[in-house]
Amino acid sequence: MLARFLGNVLLIPRIKGAAQLLPGLRWCSFASVMVLTSLCWLKGYFWLTVLTLAANFFIATLIPLGDAIATKWVSQLKLDYGRVRVFGSVAFIISSTLIGIGLTHFSHSLILYATLGSLLAMWGLSLLTPASPLQDEESTEPHSSRLWPVLKQPYALKFVAVTALIQGSHAAYYAYSTLYWKSIDYPESTIGYLWSIGVALEMSILIFGSKWFKRWNANQMFLLAAFGAVLRWGIFGSTELLPLMALSQGLHALTFALTQLAAIKYIATEAPKHQAIPLQALYSAIALNMGTALLTFLSSSLYESIGSGIFLIMAGLSALAIPLLLVKPKN
Repeated sequence: MLARFLGNVLLIPRIKGAAQLLPGLRWCSFASVMVLTSLCWLKGYFWLTVLTLAANFFIATLIPLGDAIATKWVSQLKLDYGRVRVFGSVAFIISSTLIGIGLTHFSHSLILYATLGSLLAMWGLSLLTPASPLQDEESTEPHSSRLWPVLKQPYALKFVAVTALIQGSHAAYYAYSTLYWKSIDYPESTIGYLWSIGVALEMSILIFGSKWFKRWNANQMFLLAAFGAVLRWGIFGSTELLPLMALSQGLHALTFALTQLAAIKYIATEAPKHQAIPLQALYSAIALNMGTALLTFLSSSLYESIGSGIFLIMAGLSALAIPLLLVKPKN
């Protein structure tokens, strides 16, 4: 997570405008291919450590670059971000299933080769020229790529804090939910179904969210997501009843997918146009990576002693986003 954070804050500021987004994607995907190829040949703990960190450094940067391209097309072409982003969820399900089947017949090296193949395909696709070139929107302000001057703005600080609290609250879930479910004697098949519920409802929001929340602004969407997170982690940490646990998994549609849609909507349509790229980088670096990394460390230090209580702490952190959303920051 820390390597991913560094990738975002060190590489994204080098993107000076929309025209450089696609070349940036090409170079980062090519670098990722080179790192994964090196992992196939260089052995030993030292190289495994260095190359794993390098892989996270470059691969994580592909996410904000891809979202920044999508954000530009939301503005230029009225792209339905959710309906495009859902293919990521579909690909996750298909690839996880195929890898799972493959590992019953082949060694764990299959994971490395499949990842390398995916990155090669991405690099190849990035070489294609899009029919609608990426362009910066007209603005009276010069386009900025520096992160710190943007983060100092009250509206940007609020955006980053809110998204970090909501997205970061998933840290305990990603790290310990399966272990927790096993500790309360849920069968592995049930655990698989619970994960599937979360992904399925996430996909429904991505597909239909732009229609369902067409008249909502980003702040209202964030507010619903924050209330959903408080409810979700409150249920998670206070009951072992399977129906309620399934309900909490359904709330993944709000806590993750709606937060993602709200973030893209804010950057694409509500934030200053000349700061779209640094805002995308800050969202990825802090909300999706640094916030999650820090809260994963917190979860790791507390889970053994308080167990499911860690999810109640996540509920409390999510609740902190609500008063932030009810206060309008100064420009």
